[in-house]
Amino acid sequence: MRRPLLAFTLAPTLLFACGDSGASDDEIGVEEEGIATETTSGDSTGEEASTTATTTTFDTDTGGCENPCGDECCGDDEVCDEDNLACVLDCGDDDPCGVDDPACCGDGEICYVGQCVTPGGACSELSCATQTESDCDEGEICDGELGLCVPNLANEACTFMPETGVFDPVPRWTWGARQPRSCDADTDCQKEEVCTEGSCEVTWTHHEIAEDDWPTHVQAMATPIVADLDGDCVPEVIFNSYRPADWQTNGILRVLHGDTGEKLWTLGDEAWRSDGSAIPAIGDLDYDGDLEIINVGGDSHLYLIDHEGNPVWTTAAAYAGNQTSGAPAIANFDLQGNAEIAYGRAIYDSDGNELWVGDGGFGTNGSYAVLSCVADLDGDLRPELIGGGTVYTFTGTVGTDFAGEVLWQSGGDGYCGVADFQLDGVPELVLVRQGSIDVLDGPTGTLLAQFEIPGGGMGGPPNIADFDGDGFPDIGLAGGARYVVVSFDGVETLTKLWDAETKDVSSNRTGSSVFDFDGDGRNEVIYGDEWYLRIYPGVEPDCQLDPPGAACDQDMTDDEILFIDITSSGTRVEYPVIADVDGDFKAEIVVTTNNNFSAGAIGDSGIEVFEDRLDNWVATLPIWNQHTYHITNVDAKGSIPVVEDNNWEFPAGDPYNSYRRNTQGGVENCAPDLVAQDLTTVGMCLSEVTFSVRVCNQGCLGVGPGVDVSFSEAEFGALGTVATEAAIPAGGCISVELTMDAPGTAPYDVSVTVDDDGDGGAFNECVEDNNSFGPVELCPNIG
Repeated sequence: MRRPLLAFTLAPTLLFACGDSGASDDEIGVEEEGIATETTSGDSTGEEASTTATTTTFDTDTGGCENPCGDECCGDDEVCDEDNLACVLDCGDDDPCGVDDPACCGDGEICYVGQCVTPGGACSELSCATQTESDCDEGEICDGELGLCVPNLANEACTFMPETGVFDPVPRWTWGARQPRSCDADTDCQKEEVCTEGSCEVTWTHHEIAEDDWPTHVQAMATPIVADLDGDCVPEVIFNSYRPADWQTNGILRVLHGDTGEKLWTLGDEAWRSDGSAIPAIGDLDYDGDLEIINVGGDSHLYLIDHEGNPVWTTAAAYAGNQTSGAPAIANFDLQGNAEIAYGRAIYDSDGNELWVGDGGFGTNGSYAVLSCVADLDGDLRPELIGGGTVYTFTGTVGTDFAGEVLWQSGGDGYCGVADFQLDGVPELVLVRQGSIDVLDGPTGTLLAQFEIPGGGMGGPPNIADFDGDGFPDIGLAGGARYVVVSFDGVETLTKLWDAETKDVSSNRTGSSVFDFDGDGRNEVIYGDEWYLRIYPGVEPDCQLDPPGAACDQDMTDDEILFIDITSSGTRVEYPVIADVDGDFKAEIVVTTNNNFSAGAIGDSGIEVFEDRLDNWVATLPIWNQHTYHITNVDAKGSIPVVEDNNWEFPAGDPYNSYRRNTQGGVENCAPDLVAQDLTTVGMCLSEVTFSVRVCNQGCLGVGPGVDVSFSEAEFGALGTVATEAAIPAGGCISVELTMDAPGTAPYDVSVTVDDDGDGGAFNECVEDNNSFGPVELCPNIG
């Protein structure tokens, strides 16, 4: 039988049953009633002896105690712990499980978090933000240390509601070249910079490019992509960088660790230079567990690079059209075998062979950056390729008879998004083209509604999400001088909810993204123009009042927005990305910046990552794998679905029904609940002692590495603090150890506190008063 995992471990002691105390007759005297015990110490040389006596009265009706233990009489299921003169549960060769209500574990059971449980089958590893698949049954989770499936401790009712209106992004890390900025006060600087001797200085981790890492390629103007390339549970940030002189043809692909901003690898080979403003796509094309990167070359070809940065292939044929700043998309077009790559109006197989090329739209808005979409518009499970106003449909199997044709054509080219605005299960297509927002029927291409972009401009790729919390999706996008959000009545009318002044006269096609940071059902807008990064509330603040305030006027001013900071760009079609970039299960914002164009030269160049100072932002997925990201097109690990769930129908009952937006996952405002269990020692308690505790997450939201676990002792005070080195998913546990010189004379009354600095700790938990455990007496026989 497998020895149970102990809730606490006593160092070896001698346990004596009644009549076998291990003491000699001249050390203990026994009287019949009112039993007196006398212990004499000393030697036979006449030295003074000392005598202590205690008297314990036993029930004479039972014939006296058959199992004495100090002042106690142990029961039939107990033995005497002679070191502590206390009766303890007799579990044979095993120790009792649990502290408050100890029990003996039966055959096939183990002691886990203070309870006797029957484990499930063997399993490989504990899950994390990017590794969500489990080989355990429902209701179980893998404990990687035990290699067994154990009960899942997650409580789906564990939620935390952040304070309304509190929104405080701060930089987590930055990479690139800082723009020198003079100042008289901190307010002259970027957020969290401080004014020191007339210059703005960072207060966070910033990485300058090493001299051997192509430092002239420091500008970044392409949407960053987020995925876990190396499989270590922490995503990476993948992006193209460039030098100003040849930004369209001499880009360099870079990969940075998402938690620290440190370099993972750089592809600097001159034979594999990219379009420096293009957006890669990432996914597991061949379903082997490793991710591939599809990049847009500076020579009008597509490239495939493996997850370690090794070039694999380039397409034989050059892609057609003026497609600078474009973005591939990945999908399985024949519902079997490897996934395929869509770029513009062309389809390529996983080896880079051109399968099919259409003769209609590319998915571009005025010969500027192809951004074709993929969705099943006609309900046959197979995805269509949306090239602006042209939709292509496909039959057959890759490698044999794969073929495509036009499903419908309606008007000119444009940037696309897909959602179900009528909530009837039938998708609509949003096209932004030539300064107009057009809504078309998905299956037929019939034009349903149009809206002219305020302030002019060609218009950027659309975001689709519920901005006002009414349960219906809305449309947001940037023009040349205004950002606008409109609602669709599902029939024929688009109505402006609000617009806001921006600055994008250069491309007037900049992208944006949306996310519900506080989980209130209203999505916020994240947008960077030529000068600033802004985060807009989904609804004007005064429009949320009852009755509405005077500022509820459809004009979103900078006084009404949630956040503004200097982050400049010459602008193409890029946008900030929202993803769990550091594996902590929480949302972060990733922004590319550049300052080499006269239209946007006031900020820095490189990458900036923002997180919430107060840990108030809700959970999200650790991936954003392509420009036309819409949640169901890829899973958290980067695998491409063979048959993709329709974004507007999945999950059933509460579908995502959005585009260029990330999700906060299953339970809204899910929170962790961190507790300590199974406090014990590892090995013998000698001159050095190791304390071990199991840190468990009873909530429904995981936490990343870095949870502080503090050990203390009743007499000796604080012993030390260690940080967890791995993520703790919802319902899971990991062990933490503190090894130190023995803190004085044993036994030790040890307590443990998890994530509690006296002011609530670093994590917003659903329960904040259960972070301490103990004291538990450890090493009772030392000293």
